[in-house]
Amino acid sequence: MVGLKPNEFYWVIQDKLALSECIGGRGMTPRKIRREEEVQWLKSQGINSIFSLLETDFNLTSYQEVGFRTYHFPLSDDIQDNALQTIFSAIKEALDDPEIKLLIHKEYVDERIPGILAGYLIFSELLQDPVLARIILEEILARPLSPQAIELIPTSVSS
Repeated sequence: MVGLKPNEFYWVIQDKLALSECIGGRGMTPRKIRREEEVQWLKSQGINSIFSLLETDFNLTSYQEVGFRTYHFPLSDDIQDNALQTIFSAIKEALDDPEIKLLIHKEYVDERIPGILAGYLIFSELLQDPVLARIILEEILARPLSPQAIELIPTSVSS
């Protein structure tokens, strides 16, 4: 296997949807060599699209230059319901393309990202039970979801 696995990399939907911290490491000054190694590893896994939740468009051009399709939805500290719906819709739209293998990343896998991904599983109707979505993300991450994550999981598709 080539390259270096990104920190906190997890498949949420095997070979379709993954998450990790920002490629190249945390902070606004990731190491270029590390980023290049992680890009190689992601490509070896078939990942071809990056969905960035960073507040800036940091590195999006670099990702495009090496062949990734990019999506950017800045995630502020205060997530509004309409922002969640926009993010869920954008992830669903990207994943409706059968060729897309999507990596969602933020500077680090914070308390909210697992809740957003569990919420996506409900929004996309891959699951109907928000408790099951929570349990699945807890199993994937091998840690409990925080109250901040749990409050982002819709109780139903119409929520």
